Amino acid sequence: MAVQVVIFTLGQEEYAMPIEVVREITCLGEVRTIPQAPAYVRGLINLRGKAIPLIDLHVRFGIGDSSVSPENQNTFALITEVHGNQVGFAVDQVREVRILENIAPPPPLVTAPFIGGIVNLPDRIIIQLIPEQILESNEIQGLSRLT
Repeated sequence: MAVQVVIFTLGQEEYAMPIEVVREITCLGEVRTIPQAPAYVRGLINLRGKAIPLIDLHVRFGIGDSSVSPENQNTFALITEVHGNQVGFAVDQVREVRILENIAPPPPLVTAPFIGGIVNLPDRIIIQLIPEQILESNEIQGLSRLT
């Protein structure tokens, strides 16, 4: 089955989200920090007068802090709707919109619930994400209280 996705990077790795869940792609401007927020919540961004929580995928996925090296500076946000709430996911770079075919299920040792599949291309591997599973329902409820 073919799926149209937005392909983005976190560090040197490539990930994809189905295009139908991505409401908008925006350059990151000012991010307001939130006191006592979980470490993966980078803060709030203002999107046309609405405060949207911004999730740092580097921290959420445990692949290091995005602020450590200059090439990992989270310059874009993918605005999605997760369980009825708008959420921004901070990513380093948006590469392309593409139709992916031959999406294989994750290998048995990959147990992260947010990984929906793997696409093995001749020159790269792309990990397809399930945005609704990146955050658990109690975390979504906590984010909605923050905004």
